[in-house]
Amino acid sequence: MATTNEIKLGINLRKNKNARNAGYGKYYPEVDTQTTLSLRGFAKHMSDHGSIYSLDIIEGVLKKITQCLPELISQGVPVRMEPLGTFMPTCDVEKPIESIAAMENADPNEVVKGVHIRFLPYGVENDNITSRRFKQEYCSLEFRNIVDSATVSVDGKEKKVTTLKPIATAIAEFKSGQPSSGDNQSSGGNPSSGGNPSSGGNPSSGGNESNGD
Repeated sequence: MATTNEIKLGINLRKNKNARNAGYGKYYPEVDTQTTLSLRGFAKHMSDHGSIYSLDIIEGVLKKITQCLPELISQGVPVRMEPLGTFMPTCDVEKPIESIAAMENADPNEVVKGVHIRFLPYGVENDNITSRRFKQEYCSLEFRNIVDSATVSVDGKEKKVTTLKPIATAIAEFKSGQPSSGDNQSSGGNPSSGGNPSSGGNPSSGGNESNGD
């Protein structure tokens, strides 16, 4: 089923500059993330989409979810919210226990480094929003910018700056033989590109929500 979403999901491209990597010199996609939507903003978005519930009721329910969900997960209880998916606890290892004999006096707080709330998308047919299905049914993609990072000196201190160049501009410069380096726009964004500045990261590690529907 093709997506019916008219608001595009922007895709930026970033060049691999690691000469030791097999993908060196190639361009890899990353999501052009927008401004993060607050809980109240999300509630307003829901109330504006033909909901029979008022903004205050929706916001109250969402706040209750944010209280109860961590409580249950902290007790080892995964919570499945159909058709989105399941929230569950996982842990990082500080140091492993070397043997059964060492378990007797072991402290779990010394073994476990941290506990995470993980989200697993629902994968059942008709309610499947795992990566490929989500792209197919919800996302309408468009290329936007080439993302680059440079280190500049500001008041004697080095600062990493993210720059954006519309892909159409880079292609035009390439065809005309003009150098593409040094012409990138500042991290203030480009209104003509249709997207906000990239955060330089990848959404699978904690990407931001878009305020589009």
